[in-house]
Amino acid sequence: MDEKTHRTPAGTGARAAALVAERVRLLRMVLGADFPALVTALVASHTLTMLWPTVSALATGWLAAETAAVLGHTASPAAVGWPLAVLGALLLADEVSAAFRDRIQRLVAGRLDGRALRETRRLVLGASNAELPLSQADNVNRASDIGPDARRSPGAAAVGQLTLTFRVLSAVVAAALLARFFPVTAILLLSASLAARALVRRQWIGLAAVRNAREGEARRIQYWSDISAGRAAAKEVRLFALAGFVVRRRTREALSWAGDVWLARRTILVQQWATIALALASAAMGMAVPGLAALHGELSTGHLVTCLVAVTVVCRISSMGMEAYDIEYGLEAVRALDALRDEADSGPAAQSVATVPPPAGGTPADIRFEGLSFRYPGSERPVLDGLDLHIRPGETLAIVGDSGAGKTTLIKLLAGLYAPTAGRVTVDGTDLASLDAEAWRRRLGIVFQDFNRYPLSLADNVALGAPEHRADLEGVAQALRRADAANLADSLPAKEATLLSGEFHGGVDLSGGQWQRLALARALFATAHGRDVLVLDEPTAHLDVESEAEFHQRVAAAVEETTVVLISHRLSTVRRADRIVRIADGRVVEEGSHDALMAADGGYARLFRLQAARFGNGLAGPAGVPSPASGHDMTGDQDRNTAKATP
Repeated sequence: MDEKTHRTPAGTGARAAALVAERVRLLRMVLGADFPALVTALVASHTLTMLWPTVSALATGWLAAETAAVLGHTASPAAVGWPLAVLGALLLADEVSAAFRDRIQRLVAGRLDGRALRETRRLVLGASNAELPLSQADNVNRASDIGPDARRSPGAAAVGQLTLTFRVLSAVVAAALLARFFPVTAILLLSASLAARALVRRQWIGLAAVRNAREGEARRIQYWSDISAGRAAAKEVRLFALAGFVVRRRTREALSWAGDVWLARRTILVQQWATIALALASAAMGMAVPGLAALHGELSTGHLVTCLVAVTVVCRISSMGMEAYDIEYGLEAVRALDALRDEADSGPAAQSVATVPPPAGGTPADIRFEGLSFRYPGSERPVLDGLDLHIRPGETLAIVGDSGAGKTTLIKLLAGLYAPTAGRVTVDGTDLASLDAEAWRRRLGIVFQDFNRYPLSLADNVALGAPEHRADLEGVAQALRRADAANLADSLPAKEATLLSGEFHGGVDLSGGQWQRLALARALFATAHGRDVLVLDEPTAHLDVESEAEFHQRVAAAVEETTVVLISHRLSTVRRADRIVRIADGRVVEEGSHDALMAADGGYARLFRLQAARFGNGLAGPAGVPSPASGHDMTGDQDRNTAKATP
């Protein structure tokens, strides 16, 4: 919609209706929350705050009238005692209410934020694709920007809307009191104050829209901040003397992001004359009308004071409180969460008409890829294009291919982390798209080449392969033994309870090979607890040649009656597989045992001989075949991150 359309009455009306709908929704969020005791206490506190200014105006007028009578010797000094007592009680009640209200507001906002954050995580983790498109990544950033140091809080927005509603009601009640004496002045003053507030809101909240529109730039600033101050990149930044470059790049990104923000601020400051003029005119009218009436004897001293206090209460609504910013920034998170919901509702999983849980236990799954194609969002070239593959129950299948051939993508499709562009994946004859995704993933044990390194204990890092069995410490110890990592636990200060993170006090970090053994132990722990499909993506990339030589022997002994899918560039790790397939151009181009593929003298044989030629110095086995300890890959170790090579 262009700017001209926005200026039409229909466009203005639509925007006003949308604004009202969003504000009503925020009120429903807080008033309909499932913790009624807190909500009732919060509403009661706001009601007292709403009535306090008007009642205070009446009490102040009463005090002024009694004081005038005492000064005029028509009443005794004791006459001011009651109005003073009422004012004191009102002040005490307001202070106590404000103290409780602040704490209750934080509790209510925190609970609403927790609910929104949990839903955001659920939607992200349940997304049909593992990598979200850029627009959705911005939405995730907005929807999850919740916490003590965050700007976007749905809870603060809902509580802020409740606060603003009672502020407006307080101004209306005060205007009603003023209308007892000057109805026209009350209406004009309330209208002018609300108009001034709308003008201020339009000016300053526009700044929030500018910031929101540049979310991508803000994420880039955060990236360069992490590079400049984070531990992960510290060694390369120091080694290559990149500190100056990184700091300059972050400064450039920050200035680029801030340019539009500063321009918007300057524009707003220049436009403040209109707001100031309206505020001065309102204040002059509100003070002059009662003052002139009192000057002409038409208004008593007490009523004059009451009117002046009521005028200040009405004018107060024209100022912007922090709740206005809480509302606007919090609404960004609410809208982002709506966008994530819409994406989830329109995704392939949402369109499934039924969920059929896969059979539990017993025979390993029979898996087929039928005419499978997949293209990453924003990419024109498919990674997989009409691929057909049968993974037989209980077999060890090796998948090889050049970097970017789609091997890791294939595994993510198998896990349901991606939805195919075309074709389908079936499990025991049932389309994976119709299966209960969580139930299916509970049958998988996967070690990705970029596996996670959890800042938890060693035991937890293993047990998270089957988190429902975290208490099985004996199973953890057995998995560590099977992964040849039992001595790792013995070498740590707190054994299996040692925190594995150098970021925290008392924690320790591991070498690359130790982390890989731990990832293997996690997968073996998973298979020991019912996972019947084990996927190993470059499982020996960080292991030394001696450990690699023992790898297959250990895994084979540990995973009986389990389907094993092995992805590797190192041909020494795949030659013992029951079947080997080579992927190229998005399809399976070769298939068979090692001996059969060597006899066929195709691409696999060529790459195998290329590896063998590197180790003709005694490391090769018979007939120029590399021994299991050769440990070198098909492409000169150039692909350690196949998943990252895809778009």
